[in-house]
Amino acid sequence: MSIINEPEDLLGMALSNVLTPSLSDEKFLKKTKDWKRTIVLEVIGLYPITLTFNNSEITIVYEEKPKYHLKISITLEALLDIAEGRLGLISAFLRRKVKLKKIYRIFTIFKFRSILFSAIKKA
Repeated sequence: MSIINEPEDLLGMALSNVLTPSLSDEKFLKKTKDWKRTIVLEVIGLYPITLTFNNSEITIVYEEKPKYHLKISITLEALLDIAEGRLGLISAFLRRKVKLKKIYRIFTIFKFRSILFSAIKKA
């Protein structure tokens, strides 16, 4: 598994740095194997980035792709609180710190949360 591009924006580089150590982890590889999803992550007050998972490749792009499986708009405070375990994803959603588009893709939401936040905890 690899990140096939080097992001040039701050948020993209941060995500790349968080995800890179997990790329050789067996559990991480198992979660992302055969997973083809495009996820837009927008940190409110900053900008959106698009993460594309395509089997064993991850692409991070500084823009919002028009076709995506899931869009997450989140405050920076909520992102950090969820990553550190002080706030759950569902409670952040209920408190309106997280907005989800295409919420009916509930399995994509929880799989992405599992991938991203396990990588954050490891980094």
